[in-house]
Amino acid sequence: MRTPESITQRTTIGEADALLEIESITVRADDDLQHVAEAAGAHPGARVIAVVDHEERLVGILPVQRLVDNIYLKIVPEEFLGAITDVEQTLAYARNMGARTAGDLMLEPLSVRMEDTVRDAFALLHRPDISGLPITDDERRVVGYIDQLELLLVWVRACGLETLLGGQTEGDA
Repeated sequence: MRTPESITQRTTIGEADALLEIESITVRADDDLQHVAEAAGAHPGARVIAVVDHEERLVGILPVQRLVDNIYLKIVPEEFLGAITDVEQTLAYARNMGARTAGDLMLEPLSVRMEDTVRDAFALLHRPDISGLPITDDERRVVGYIDQLELLLVWVRACGLETLLGGQTEGDA
């Protein structure tokens, strides 16, 4: 039986990606938020949107939750106004109200490459606002998507620990 440590340290993203089913969402930094929301709606499994430039190189990521919060902020601002308690929150509210494109909302460009390890991905996915990552090639072009939950399931299956989640192992069937 493979150990959790060996899987984390030796399994590459390329090996894990072969077992994953979620497609990446890619938009351009200048795409309007309606287009971005429609692209996200077409791929409901992905939790992070890859933002690329005109050469298809990754320039940022946009967590779907950040997009949803921004759209709700515009539709029902009163739900957010009551939570504002200081100047920093007021400035963040003003920035979000002015957001019109993916580039306005995107975060720094985080990604993994096929040769990185599962450990590398888990390190980046440990951030509370990031639950998925684009997979990029050496030119920073998006070639796939890896998701926190699916990566965890790959790890559980590879360790033979399905019973921890209430599933059956091959020997139980």
